[in-house]
Amino acid sequence: MAPPKRITREGVLARLTAAASTGDGSRSMDELAAAAGVSRAALYALFGTRAALLDAIGAEAPPSIADRILAAAGELVAERGLGGLSLDEAANRSGVSRATVYRLYPGKTALFRAVVEANLPVDEPLGIMETMGDQPPKQVMTALAHALAHSGYVRVGVLRTVLFEITRRDEETEGVFDDALRSIEVMTRYIEQQMAAGRLRRMDPFLAMQAFLAPVMLHTVSRQVLEDYNLTPLSIDEAVEEFTAAWLRAMAPPRRRR
Repeated sequence: MAPPKRITREGVLARLTAAASTGDGSRSMDELAAAAGVSRAALYALFGTRAALLDAIGAEAPPSIADRILAAAGELVAERGLGGLSLDEAANRSGVSRATVYRLYPGKTALFRAVVEANLPVDEPLGIMETMGDQPPKQVMTALAHALAHSGYVRVGVLRTVLFEITRRDEETEGVFDDALRSIEVMTRYIEQQMAAGRLRRMDPFLAMQAFLAPVMLHTVSRQVLEDYNLTPLSIDEAVEEFTAAWLRAMAPPRRRR
């Protein structure tokens, strides 16, 4: 019986090119995996994120009306907070009719939820945890760091507003942060399981999760400034590799004395 063929980046890219899947940035990871003839988990293991895979095959997602509205709404949230978010103003800034904005986002809460999802996406991190959750921390946390770093530019003002609103727990934001909180819960549970398995040293798993997320998110938020002023020669991928390696060293279980 012949051994199974090794899955490589080159092989996957060749199959996607042969399947004419390049150039279509709207495809999901499941659709790309089917076109490449591999599992979704294999794609995450090889490329880390959907954005990295799309970049490798030269695909770009076409701009949409929803993207324009969310960009305008994100600017408003960054500048004025949730109190300054207005569907009418989002329509004016995006050059889209008021009726279109209200059709896509029937209310301020719906629009704010979309802004949060666009700026702090959780689908890809959750997908990584679901498909790689049985693998050791080096593989999982590295893939997770790359996914977070490539989730897109996060405006400082949007992040500030999210942190404020998530602690305020107003009726206006009811259910908006459910997915984000679920992703945090999933990550914390994975870390706790790895501690129980002896792969990570024991400490409060939520604090361990924060120690991982904080530098990666701070670097992502400040990346534009770092590049504008040439403050680091490292690419964003090299930077998150360094952060992940430092976290793994700090979280390594103590060696047993002989």
